[in-house]
Amino acid sequence: MLLGADNSSNKIRQNSEGELICQLINAACFADAYLLLQAEPPDWPATQYNLALCYYSAAHYHEALACVEKARMLLPVFQSKLNRDNDSFYKTMRGKQNQLDDYKQALNAKRIELLPVQVADAIVRLKTDCWLQLKDYARVIEAATPMAYKNYLNITEALNVARNNS
Repeated sequence: MLLGADNSSNKIRQNSEGELICQLINAACFADAYLLLQAEPPDWPATQYNLALCYYSAAHYHEALACVEKARMLLPVFQSKLNRDNDSFYKTMRGKQNQLDDYKQALNAKRIELLPVQVADAIVRLKTDCWLQLKDYARVIEAATPMAYKNYLNITEALNVARNNS
């Protein structure tokens, strides 16, 4: 057997399992996704983020927060290759997308690689939702305030609730 053959077949298997996990989470099949995530490498940010989504769906917010924090710590430092500053169409579409709950969708390695800013924002957005569910309004304000200018719907709403209850 060739040395490289086994490695590439492992990569294909990991990619297909990762895609299946994403499909399961996006279809709200969290129990099945959780079982598959147990076999995924724990040092992958996608594994930790997807586990956080499973815990969040079951209202286990402390566990979700622990996983989200691990995902944040495991994120590689990326310089975005995409120039978004001068693209008005992108800005318009991003503004509409910011009103969606897209941060509750599963992550995979390709999304982390190609959309690092959105992934980092998704982590903060999920963290904010967990703190809000736990009624820890001071932490909601602490987590959400730095990104309020992006006008994410859940961030705006969380800050309003937190400020009204502080």
